[in-house]
Amino acid sequence: ETPAFKTLTYSHVVVTVAEVVPLHAEFTIKGASETVEVKGLIESPVEVESSQVSNIVDTTRMTNLPLLTRNPYELVLLSPGTIQSNTRLGGFAVNGSRERNNNFLLDGTDNNDTSVPGGGGGVISLNPEATQEFRVITNNFLPEYGRNTGAIIDIVTKGGSNEFRGDAYWYGRYNGFGGARDFFNTPPDRQNPYVRNQFGFSFGGPIWKDKTFFIVNNEFQRFRTTLTNNTVVPTDAFKSGVFTYNDAENGPVSVNLANPNDPSNLTGLSLDPTTQKILALYPQQNGAAIDATRGWYYFPSRSAQDVYNLTTRLDHRFTENHNVALRYAYNYFSDPNPSHSEFLPGLDVVSLTSKTHGISANYTALLGTTRVNEFKAGFNR
Repeated sequence: ETPAFKTLTYSHVVVTVAEVVPLHAEFTIKGASETVEVKGLIESPVEVESSQVSNIVDTTRMTNLPLLTRNPYELVLLSPGTIQSNTRLGGFAVNGSRERNNNFLLDGTDNNDTSVPGGGGGVISLNPEATQEFRVITNNFLPEYGRNTGAIIDIVTKGGSNEFRGDAYWYGRYNGFGGARDFFNTPPDRQNPYVRNQFGFSFGGPIWKDKTFFIVNNEFQRFRTTLTNNTVVPTDAFKSGVFTYNDAENGPVSVNLANPNDPSNLTGLSLDPTTQKILALYPQQNGAAIDATRGWYYFPSRSAQDVYNLTTRLDHRFTENHNVALRYAYNYFSDPNPSHSEFLPGLDVVSLTSKTHGISANYTALLGTTRVNEFKAGFNR
């Protein structure tokens, strides 16, 4: 509104993350008291205010589309030109660029894993309950982004409102209920068992009505699975030092390393006690023989993954023209055997525990009628 002119009102105007929405206001001189109100804005499917090529993923998609692990970053693959990479990083490539070249933002601040980039998400992971929406920009980035030549994935967390709202949820996936097999776990082998439980809650509302709002989301994951590992083990005869092997030219050859005086013992030494202790760690083969001295051994390899995900946000309106938003996120991951790396039961098991903290602050100020200033700061550890 402005003096001597009619009041012009826009309502139900949807503005998504990283989108420019033009509102062409035409004021007319006020005669009689009159208000013009436009409800609902018909949005063009093509963004005409910038040359960016992008795709928006909103709450509806995250809720309605199937997500095996409830990871919203998997929906990045809905964007044209985006494919799953075939490396161990598990990320995605956009328009032929490397997966390491993607730039992740969370509430407008940096969310990149600077140690090992290229994964399928940012250093701070979220779940659909804590995510409002995100935009995937695949080409012609605006100068405000920079940093990388891959995609820009800009995620916005949910905020509180003037009404108290909350929910609790629990998702489960179990092989006992007809869950699919792993690609490499084919019949007639027994199906590898797995149990996945994901549960949590969200709660938010006003601290000071029309001024201060909060929201908290907690999610827990419990994933248990057992895979069938295999390794090559020596036969009992080989461990005893008295065995027969097949020579390509001479056929079966008998060896007796336990007797220093046996003609087949070319070293003239007895069995080494240290080596015998090492060989004793190897169990008997329970699979097919490879040759006269080796065979396959199959054993279960168990993984127990625990994940904890916390996201909190506080919004405060100082005035109509000054707003601040504070967000804290915490991720915890623990698994005593995430990569099933053991070559024998209990040997060479590599455990993993990681903790991630992310803080961001966003201050928005309307400076007069023609200028907007936005200050953002973030810290990840």
